[in-house]
Amino acid sequence: MFVHLSGKDVRILFTIESQELVDTITHFGYLVFILLTGVKMDVNMVLLTGKNGLYTGIASLLMPLVFGLSGVVNFSASRRLPREHKFALVNFVALQSITPFPIVSCLLDDLKILNSELGRLGLSSALISDVLSMFLQVITTLAIGGVGHGKLKQASGTFAGVLLYLVFVVKVIRPAMNWIIRRTPEGRPVNNGYVYAIILYFVASTVIFQLVGIPSFFAPFILGLAIPDGPPLGVSLVEKLDCFTSGVLLPLFITTRVMKANFADIQYSSDFLQVSSIITAIVVVAKFIGSMIPSIVLKIPKRDMLALAFIMSSKGVVDLVAVSFVRDNKILTNDIYSFMVVVILAIAIITPYGVKYFYDPSRKYAGYQQRNILHLKPNAELRIVVTIHRPDNVAAILNLLDATCPTKERPIALYGLHLIELVGRATPLFISHRMQRRVLIKNSYSENIIAAFSHYEQDHWGTISANVYTAISPPRLMNEDICMLALNKLASLIVLPFHRKWSEDGSLESEDKKLRMLNSSVLERAPCSVGILVDRGFLGGSNSLVSSAQSPLRVAMIFLGGNDDREALTLAKRMASGANITLEVIHITHHSDKGISNWEKMYDSEVLKDVKSGSIGSRNVSYREEMVDDGPNTALIIRPLGNKYDHIIVGRRQREASPQTSGLHEWSEFPELGVIGDLLATTDIIGSFSVL
Repeated sequence: MFVHLSGKDVRILFTIESQELVDTITHFGYLVFILLTGVKMDVNMVLLTGKNGLYTGIASLLMPLVFGLSGVVNFSASRRLPREHKFALVNFVALQSITPFPIVSCLLDDLKILNSELGRLGLSSALISDVLSMFLQVITTLAIGGVGHGKLKQASGTFAGVLLYLVFVVKVIRPAMNWIIRRTPEGRPVNNGYVYAIILYFVASTVIFQLVGIPSFFAPFILGLAIPDGPPLGVSLVEKLDCFTSGVLLPLFITTRVMKANFADIQYSSDFLQVSSIITAIVVVAKFIGSMIPSIVLKIPKRDMLALAFIMSSKGVVDLVAVSFVRDNKILTNDIYSFMVVVILAIAIITPYGVKYFYDPSRKYAGYQQRNILHLKPNAELRIVVTIHRPDNVAAILNLLDATCPTKERPIALYGLHLIELVGRATPLFISHRMQRRVLIKNSYSENIIAAFSHYEQDHWGTISANVYTAISPPRLMNEDICMLALNKLASLIVLPFHRKWSEDGSLESEDKKLRMLNSSVLERAPCSVGILVDRGFLGGSNSLVSSAQSPLRVAMIFLGGNDDREALTLAKRMASGANITLEVIHITHHSDKGISNWEKMYDSEVLKDVKSGSIGSRNVSYREEMVDDGPNTALIIRPLGNKYDHIIVGRRQREASPQTSGLHEWSEFPELGVIGDLLATTDIIGSFSVL
């Protein structure tokens, strides 16, 4: 329900004094928002933007400006508009032509395509457009103030002052920020004294800009760009200021600005409003077409091209604030201001639906045949994507790879993906450390991961090829990075670390709910087989394979039947080819299985045939069959395995009901592991072992 307040109602609810106080507080909140916008921007992305992003950013700004201003000139001559109306239309065109980077970033984040290929293209295009529009805005503001009002000398002095401020920021402020980062121990937050000093400088520079007649938002934006995004400094500022600013001050600021729009003042029959409506249509269409032209030239798919055009046409908070500032300076009349608010709201509502209609992230998996280990040729290269969240993941992953026994005849292609949460920056990154020449992130943790995989590749030269990637994105979108890497590299297996962490003595140490959500989302969308590695202190501890290479690794594979169990058994067979590994396949059956013959049973028998007959090619493989009546009997067999084996492989068997697991589903705590995997991951079982 919408309630319109008239000017009289507003004056009753909010006195003049209270309105001025609220305006001052909320205006400060918007300036903080501009500061944080600059902090989250990665200026280096301007230099790294590809052709499509560069051309789209430029075309989406210049084309509506050219066509819009041409329309203003023509209508001004034919309709004989007064000077103030011409000036208002020029500002109208400029405001409609911009593509604010924060709006595009928020839109893509809301649509969960921030780290998609289209999302990255939209962000880079918006960044180019925003930086170019900011530059043009400085030039036009100073030109209008100087030439337009006959104060050329004053405008020249102001322009020189802006240049001097830029030089000061580059030569003094930026090195000071880097000095603060160097003095901050890695992994620790920035000292609060430094943060408060930055906020004090932000307030002082904003006040000085306002006093000398320069728009106040230039100072915080330039300062924000000088502050390195990401940890530790960018993160500290965002964590301290973003919540209150975005949650309280900015919504209040928007509310006060929209309250100044009186939709009853819109004179639909006025000549000026009709011209404004036509100019709006020209600018919107020109911006939409301008955003598509580079994609047409570079032969981007039509649906992606149209979705990108909608992204570049998006409107939001920044546009509303810009219009309100122009209105406060008496450039726009109340009826045109109200009309522009309606236009901004309409575009903001339509844009998300347009993007969702033309761009479906899941369609990239359409027609893709899911890869797995079972259907690999016997000596084919096994391609594995592994994800790393914590330092202890590295040792566990590499020790697991040792257990797969790579050889020159059966090599492994390893793709390590280091996942970092996107905090303190707006642009997600996906970095290939083998191809990337420039260092985009400086983090000893990342460097240690790269070094560990590099050394592992050298130690296993000819049997393993390792490539390391880093993905910086929001946790809820990390599944896209994982699945896309697996899709592009034609991986047969994705290995994810379990969200619980155990100490070396087998006791539970910590758990990460975000990681659990990520694992579940990868299971739903993965283009290949997925294994969740539950390390209960064995692979990453002192008893790991690397430190105990002389002692045999005891591996058990629990087989009940079905697709997942067949896939798990195929991996277990690959492990059994190593001389330092003993494998026991435990086949849990039910008396009702006797005499039953169907396709699933035939597939199971075929996979088990060489294990039963002992023809697998290794003397270290054994097979035993256990018959049970129900789930509790199965649990009694599984519980002692933690003390008997070092590594246990099980199939997830999701949605596969069988007598062997009857009664266990109701007690399952981690459905992403399956019933058997859940039993082995509970705190009831004590021991130092690992489960895949």
